Amino acid sequence: MTDQYSFRGRIIQIIIGFALLVVVAQLFNLQVISSKYSQMADNQAIYRKVIYPSRGVVYDRKNRIMVDNTLLYDLVIIPAQVRESDTTLIKQILQLDDKAFHERLISAIIKNGRYQPSVFEGLLDEKTYAALAENHYRIQPGFDLVERPVRKYPYPVAGHVFGYLGEVDPGFLEKHAAEGYRMGDYTGMTGLESSYEKVLMGVRGIEYWQRDNKNRPTKRWENGDFDTTAITGRALYSSMDAELQELGELLMSGKMGSVVAINPKTGGILAMVSAPGYDPNLLTGAQRRQQFSRMYVDPKQPLLNRSVTGSYSPGSTFKTLQALVGMQEGVIDQDYGYPCR
Repeated sequence: MTDQYSFRGRIIQIIIGFALLVVVAQLFNLQVISSKYSQMADNQAIYRKVIYPSRGVVYDRKNRIMVDNTLLYDLVIIPAQVRESDTTLIKQILQLDDKAFHERLISAIIKNGRYQPSVFEGLLDEKTYAALAENHYRIQPGFDLVERPVRKYPYPVAGHVFGYLGEVDPGFLEKHAAEGYRMGDYTGMTGLESSYEKVLMGVRGIEYWQRDNKNRPTKRWENGDFDTTAITGRALYSSMDAELQELGELLMSGKMGSVVAINPKTGGILAMVSAPGYDPNLLTGAQRRQQFSRMYVDPKQPLLNRSVTGSYSPGSTFKTLQALVGMQEGVIDQDYGYPCR
């Protein structure tokens, strides 16, 4: 009988010992090996704020600024921290119904997850920004206002030459996965903005803020030791002449075609006019999408750069000149013919 109780006691001790071993192993895994819960805790206690850099300025040949920057604001959402009071106020200011709000919320979660900030409403106009800024304390911590440098054009010309910016999409991110882009970033879509994207884009900065028990950012995490500074993009010095470009677009007003002025000594482009054109300021700021949609369906095709994509047959005066040169050089005679399609 004593041996039976002793055997049962040993079995119980083994079971308890094994259970304790499992618990200790799991604690070691959670606290030392796995970073899942540590990351979740950090995501809730630390706010990661992206600082967008100003893109590089573009000058003409006389050092006049043709492409500059100004500041607008994005409304950013952190889905895991959104409260009912936030949603009511945001829907009122942005004039969204319940369906539209939840569609944007789900889209933000799909893009960057529940604990990372995503752009909820980009490039706010002055009226919307003022209403949100006035109620900033009421929309936190679920929402925040983040500065976004956007383009402005002191000379409202050469839209086709400089191109425009657009928000990156999943296809772009997949193609440029190693280049540090994230959902909500903007990139050059056409023109010089696209060709010189790596020169103009600059480097984003990051600020880490510690949150209080109400999830409000209070102070820099670790005194800002882990913050990174935003670096402005490099400037471009072009061969363009702002006044000549203005004159060319004025002369082509109401017409359809192209004018290109080239410096014969250097080959530099002094002016490149495509008519009909557009004011590049229309494709920046809060009304960019609306203006782009309008011009995209315009039968006159103002977005088409006729200087580089148009196809024009040479005029008869050029044919005559070429024929005279050919005859003078003895390459052809008066009986020679060539089909011109």
